[in-house]
Amino acid sequence: MSPSFPDIVERHLREVLIDQAHPLVLTVNGAWNLQACCGDSAFWGFVEGQRDEALETVRDLFLDADTDVGQGFQFVELPQGQAAHLHLVKDGALMHVVLLDARGDSERQRVSQQLGDEAEFAGVDKTRAISRLQQIRSELERQRERLEEANALKSAFMATLSHEFRTPLTSIFGYLHLLERRLAGDAATQHSLRAIRRGATHLLGLSENLLEYGRGESGRAQLNPIRVEPEQLAEDLRVMFAPLAREEGLDLTVESETVPVPLIHDEVRVRQIMINLISNAIRYTPRGSVQASVRWNGSALVLRVADSGIGIPAELRSAIFKPFNAGGQQGSKGAGLGLSIVRRLVEQMQGSLGLDSVPGEGTRFEIVLPPLGSAQSAAELKQHSGADTKSSSMGGIALVVDDDVDIRALVRTLLRDLGFEVHTAADASEGFEAAMRLRPDIAIIDVQMPGLSGNAAVSRLRANGYQGMIMMLSADDSPEARASSLAAGSDSYLTKPINIERFVRSVRSAVENPG
Repeated sequence: MSPSFPDIVERHLREVLIDQAHPLVLTVNGAWNLQACCGDSAFWGFVEGQRDEALETVRDLFLDADTDVGQGFQFVELPQGQAAHLHLVKDGALMHVVLLDARGDSERQRVSQQLGDEAEFAGVDKTRAISRLQQIRSELERQRERLEEANALKSAFMATLSHEFRTPLTSIFGYLHLLERRLAGDAATQHSLRAIRRGATHLLGLSENLLEYGRGESGRAQLNPIRVEPEQLAEDLRVMFAPLAREEGLDLTVESETVPVPLIHDEVRVRQIMINLISNAIRYTPRGSVQASVRWNGSALVLRVADSGIGIPAELRSAIFKPFNAGGQQGSKGAGLGLSIVRRLVEQMQGSLGLDSVPGEGTRFEIVLPPLGSAQSAAELKQHSGADTKSSSMGGIALVVDDDVDIRALVRTLLRDLGFEVHTAADASEGFEAAMRLRPDIAIIDVQMPGLSGNAAVSRLRANGYQGMIMMLSADDSPEARASSLAAGSDSYLTKPINIERFVRSVRSAVENPG
């Protein structure tokens, strides 16, 4: 490498470095008398009248230093507040004291120190933050456990409510059906029975809506795709609402049509939608008619309910779908849950809801529901295949196992009307012993009973070789409950409150189509 830079570069470097360093060279003798001064004396305060004081300050910096050899000090803080690199260069009897501006290096060192301090503080803050995050995570975990516990309690509470609502309603509707059929010619009694049916129907709609509302937004998991028969659904709705419509002086029509393909929907939820819509239509129609229909448009199930009632003003059309909106319309008598539940169920089944209304002329709802899937099993299809619902004699032995005395008596009466020899048991253990002794053609067993559950009894029966038909009754309409009963060995699963016509069809289908 060349020992020297090109002249122009050397001049440039000298200019730049000298300009940045503001060098000052003080030449002194052994007694520290100033002999010469060259460089940027003004920058360092070596000006006329102040040189002696400034030189004395520099000399004091070397008091403890060996001046017989060269010395160097980095980042020396001068009294004037300047930072300097200080060098002592021996030159025979003389000494050259060189001062170089160290402000840039000092600032860099200060920044570096500051960054180091900040990094240390950041480390402390990070440790604290990690500790806080761990505390938050622990708290979130505790919150999650509490939520899971609350959710489990809610599920248990909803199951209890479901049982407590639907079991007595089964007795009410069942015995009401028998009374209406057996006292058909007694006009005064029929009037009383219609009042009972009106109240029972209101309670059914209210309880179903409260149960659905209590499930919250997780209701999608409750969908239970099974075969739906539009004609039978329409007939069930006519049976339920015709007495109420007559009592109000309204003409009620519920139409349907034969469908060429199997329709797979959540039958319970479809029924609940129609019950809510027809109930509302009757409630808000002081005179005229209510028309409902259940049809297939080639790709979806279409539900329509139209009335000639009071109508819904435009400013109320969004409010009527809010929960507990009981005062939105004149004559409101319900809890205000019906339409909010309808909208939720339609959304869960990925359908659409249309509303047309003219105040003073009437309202029309149209709901389009795409199919949910395929039928669960051939047995499920057979169960809903529209068998003859007339109570013609069938014969055989039947066993009814239910801890509710009214349900036992009701089901026993229905089975006797079908020609069965009926035996009953008040709990699952007693039912198991009776089934093994009698070997009935059909056993109808409640799921929720004290002690041994209905499902456990079914499993035990199958394990001990019982081959007869088993029909389960339950207030729980969830897919999980149905699947548990079928997995235990039952052949069919009916939910409370029992629809009499469906119950008869299911019994006939179970006995006529074993396996």
